[in-house]
Amino acid sequence: HRPCDAAYRRLARRGDRRLAMASYIIAGRADDPGFARTELAAKQVQAACPGVFVQYEMKHPDMWKEFLMNVLRKYDFTGYTKDFRGPLVWTHEGELIGEGATFIQKVCVEQFGIMDVPGLSDPMWRHIAEDNLNQVIMQRVRQENGLPFAEKCEVALARVDHIVAPRAYDQRKRFFSHGVSLEVWVPTGFSSEIQAKSQEPQAKAESIDPQLRMENVGQLTALSSGESSTLSHMVLAHPTPLCRKQLVLVPEFLVHQHLQAEAAAVAAQAAAEADATAAAEAAAAAERQAAGEGEAPTEGEPSPEGIEEEAPPVAHDAGAAADEERGDSEVADGAATDPPAPVAIQIPARSLVNDPDLDLSLPDFVAAIEVLYSIGGIATWTGFRQGHDLRSPIETHIQVLPVPLHTQGEDCPLRFPLELAVDAALTNGSGRMQVFPFLHGVARVALPEGAIVDGKKDKHQVVGQAMLKTYEALKSKLAPKCSCSIVFTTSWMILMPLKPPEAGSAEYEVWRCMPPPPACGLCGVVVAPSIAAGFPETAGLEVGATTGRKVSNRAIEEGIPEGTPEYEASVREVRISTKLIDCPAEILGIWALPA
Repeated sequence: HRPCDAAYRRLARRGDRRLAMASYIIAGRADDPGFARTELAAKQVQAACPGVFVQYEMKHPDMWKEFLMNVLRKYDFTGYTKDFRGPLVWTHEGELIGEGATFIQKVCVEQFGIMDVPGLSDPMWRHIAEDNLNQVIMQRVRQENGLPFAEKCEVALARVDHIVAPRAYDQRKRFFSHGVSLEVWVPTGFSSEIQAKSQEPQAKAESIDPQLRMENVGQLTALSSGESSTLSHMVLAHPTPLCRKQLVLVPEFLVHQHLQAEAAAVAAQAAAEADATAAAEAAAAAERQAAGEGEAPTEGEPSPEGIEEEAPPVAHDAGAAADEERGDSEVADGAATDPPAPVAIQIPARSLVNDPDLDLSLPDFVAAIEVLYSIGGIATWTGFRQGHDLRSPIETHIQVLPVPLHTQGEDCPLRFPLELAVDAALTNGSGRMQVFPFLHGVARVALPEGAIVDGKKDKHQVVGQAMLKTYEALKSKLAPKCSCSIVFTTSWMILMPLKPPEAGSAEYEVWRCMPPPPACGLCGVVVAPSIAAGFPETAGLEVGATTGRKVSNRAIEEGIPEGTPEYEASVREVRISTKLIDCPAEILGIWALPA
């Protein structure tokens, strides 16, 4: 965006009023590649020039003619007929700019200095237009059929607002690399939480306030034989979200299995205690028998066990008696008794280390797609197949984050920092983003013909199957049977393989300080713990001054050879540069596989 930045500075030096007045309306058909081309050029200007505001009017083809004629009459624009396919651009003051190509050349290129976008013959515009049309169709379906789930979510989130405690942040920074922005969010106390969890075994389950349970979504499933079917996933409001309205999707069968296991454990413990009591009583009886205590008493002599000691009299004052009588009366009348406290929901961890079969499957994607179609947003998930997971159980499930997901304010047209980079990776066919130097994949979800257009009731199932196929294809291509992080919407997915260290290894000492960030980092929001300065930075030196590594250890930095007496201890002395917090892509890449 350097040319645009230069144009912006040039206008600023002249005090040009266009900086404060640059606002445009771009209208067109959702299925028009020309609209897609104009929209992308405008977004590039907006991303680099904060003084520019653009309003997008993307219309269904069936609604375009009526909309166009209303605009022409309202602003008295001439030279266009009802058959004009668009796009059409004008200012909020009613000044006609013209067609999309005119806007790109006269405004985007000549006025703001962006590089010219590819021509209309490029197939990328057709792909974007197809996505735009699907988006508009889904909006129409939601308008016609209502938004019951979205409305329920809004009501439920408002109801639990006093329970949910969104993360506070020590800092949230924005950086630029390869023409796109990335952000680093440092939650308050995050580093201490990670250290505490690294000292303990991973929790098998987490207690959640039952009020956080909002709704069930997904496929109908029977949790056990003889029971009625229920929808496959419960939707929870995250108790400590990264941002407001973060949701969690938890498989019902996991909760059911955990409850069954807990009940079985309680029953086994009770049986063991009963056996121990019976054994103790039998041993005592045997001892009494051996000591002669077991002889039968003579006739007329009372048995020792039959002698009952008279209980001493208990003194009751009149007030206590009255209170007791009044309490009995209230209970008898069924009055003024405190209701039982609601039972907490036990959310088990989704651990692939303990059960590799808990990888994402069709019901997970069907449930996630239903939520994404209803309320929008971005879904994320990370699964570790080895090592010590330092996350709480609720973090091991699919998360749905709302958009916009960035700190650039409501005027920013992007839904998340790397939106343009994702679009470029999908349209140029590279399947990767230049901003990430490590192994990862970006793939479009190939939907069957008519899966969205005909508005079938099973569209969640159809799109979920396409999403599962995309997930399996990315894993097979990049790293089969590997730990991974993914992020996805209804139309694309990003997958990054991970390499967790074995617990107790030298690399695990780094893991304890800087584990993999949440998967939303693949969208450009990297959540990381704070980094305190240690040696050699406390002595005025830099970590990696000779090696160039921001994450290292004393053995590497001081050249201590393997096999020496000092090596085993020095290789576990982690050294992390405080400059790493300013390098979001490097934070993501610590546990990634090389490209």
